[in-house]
Order: sequence, then structure tokens, then C-alpha cells
Amino acid sequence: MMKGFLHIFLMMTIAISAVQTAHAQGDTLSQLQRLEDLYSAGKYDQVLQLSQQIGDSHILTKDENLHRLKFTVAAYKDFGYRREADSAARLFFEKYPFYEIKPDDPQPFRATLGNYYTMPKFSVWMAAGVRMVRPVLHSMRQIVDTVGSPEYDINGYSAQIGFEYSPKRMLSISVAPSFAKYQIERKMIRSEIATFRYNESCKVFELPVIAEMMMYPWGNDFVPSIYGGAQLKYIIATKSNAYTDAIGTYTEVPAKKDDTDYKNRTNYSVLGGARLNYNHRRITFFVDFGVSYDIKPYNDPDKKFDDLTLMYKNLYIRDVFSMLEYNAKIGVEVNLQYTTIAKHHYGY
Repeated sequence: MMKGFLHIFLMMTIAISAVQTAHAQGDTLSQLQRLEDLYSAGKYDQVLQLSQQIGDSHILTKDENLHRLKFTVAAYKDFGYRREADSAARLFFEKYPFYEIKPDDPQPFRATLGNYYTMPKFSVWMAAGVRMVRPVLHSMRQIVDTVGSPEYDINGYSAQIGFEYSPKRMLSISVAPSFAKYQIERKMIRSEIATFRYNESCKVFELPVIAEMMMYPWGNDFVPSIYGGAQLKYIIATKSNAYTDAIGTYTEVPAKKDDTDYKNRTNYSVLGGARLNYNHRRITFFVDFGVSYDIKPYNDPDKKFDDLTLMYKNLYIRDVFSMLEYNAKIGVEVNLQYTTIAKHHYGY
């Protein structure tokens, strides 16, 4: 019997709650309709009073609050309170940064919002891509006679996360730590049948600071940009092996050994490039093509004679070169916070 009583009590509570919710929803809709009717009648002071009451006493959905703010802005504008209309328009854009003005919106509301636009202020982005490197040789030491010049094949990949601040609509500044990994292969023909091979793997941490300038030739959806900056590079670890193979003989490839101490572990680069951005509300997708150049050489020239095993066993001294990198990346950006900007540096 007690279970039956509790069941009936629970059902009655749910029913009462549903009735109260429906009543509240109906009351909100009637109040919003009254707000529109008062505006149509030109009773702007009552519109502002009722808008305040609705905002204080009702829990509004997004569409309901949007409807309320539309007529609030319009009433301020028609009432001659231009500064208050602009403040309400800024608040409107903060809540609805992607709102597109509709033909049936109140004309004063459309005129006021037309004086403003929104732009992302803080964003975070991620990107990944591939790299191709051309070594710019500074010096090359030859211990034995060779045939021709060394052939380099250097490539890698990277992953990056960026934190972006936009002080202006056309300008943004990013700090974008990244991790890169390279494979370096060097081949030198020493005779008609013998080829010397030097292979290396390298892991690098990078900390670039980037300034990006946006351009808007096609509106806000497809936005090209150019960027430039500088970065700090730090070699985490490198490993290498070296051997000579000859036609008709078996060559055992040695295991790679650590050779980090022979590098300029800390380096600096200048960089630049171009992006094509596609904006969809808070999300931006982009493709990125860039280039960078290291200020210091990759191998430390002060230590070129320190690796005795490499020098006497393999008859090789590491080349001194700087890295000229070309990279291609794809990425996605999430805009976290928007700001409202007055066109021509003023609102009303």
C-alpha cells in the first residue's frame, strides 16, 4: 500500500511540474509577444521596462533571448538613447557573434548592428605536416678522394599546437610550440664500386613566435594570410651510423649511436609563409605552406674533429651546413572568445 501511495505521489509531482513548465513557457511567449506589440505601438519606454522584467524573471532559451534583445536595441535607438543602443548591440554580438541580420528584423536594430562586426580574440590551433630540407653547405672536409659531390636526402614531419591572440581584425600573434623529427641520409660515391653512407635521425623541440596578417578579398569565409616570425630550436636527441657498401660484397649496417654532443643543440630560425583559411562559425580549417632558415649550422663546427671513431674508421668528418626547410601543414583552429568592434572606430 505504501509503495502504491508513493507511486501516485510521484506521478502527481511530475504532472504538476509539467503543468508549471508549460505555464511558464506560455507566459514567456505571451510576454515576448506583448513586447513586440508595445514596440509596434511606439511605446518604447514600456518596451524597455518589460524587457528588463522578462530578463530578470524568466529563464529564456537562446531564440527567446535573441528576440528580446532585438526589440530592446530597437527601442533604445528609436527612443533616442543611442549610447545605450550601442551598448545593447555590443552585448547582443557577445552572446550571438555569428548572427546574420535578417530582412524582417526591426530597422533600427539592423541599422545599429550594421555599425559593428565581431572578430575572434583568443584562439587555439593544432597542425601537422611534412618537411623537406635542403642543406646549405658551409664547409666539407674530404679525407679520401671521392667521385662527385655528396647527395643529401632530408625530410621529416611535425606536430604543433598554437595559442593565438588577435589585437586587430587583420593581425594575430601566435606562440606555437612544436615537435619535429627528421631523417637525414647522406650518400657519397668513393669509387666505381664503393659508396659511403651516413644516416641520422633527429628529434627537435621548437618554439616559434608568429605574426600573421589576414586579407579579405572573398569575404569572411575563405581568408588568405601571410605570416612571418622567428623561433628557438632545441635538439632533443640525435643518433647516427656510417658505413661503406661495395658492389658484390655483404655489408653489415651498424646500429645507430648517440651523437647529440656534436650538434648545435640550441639554434634559431627565421620563418615565413602563407595560409588559406576556411572559417565556419567558431572553427577554422587551414592549409599552410612555409619556409624557415637556421641561423647557426646544424653540426657544431668547433667539434668537427671530436668524433675519432667516425673520422678514423669511416674516414668522414661531418659537413657543416644550415637547414633551409620547406613545410606543408594542415590544421584546425578553435576560436574561444570573440570581441565586438565598431566600424570606423565609432558606433552611433
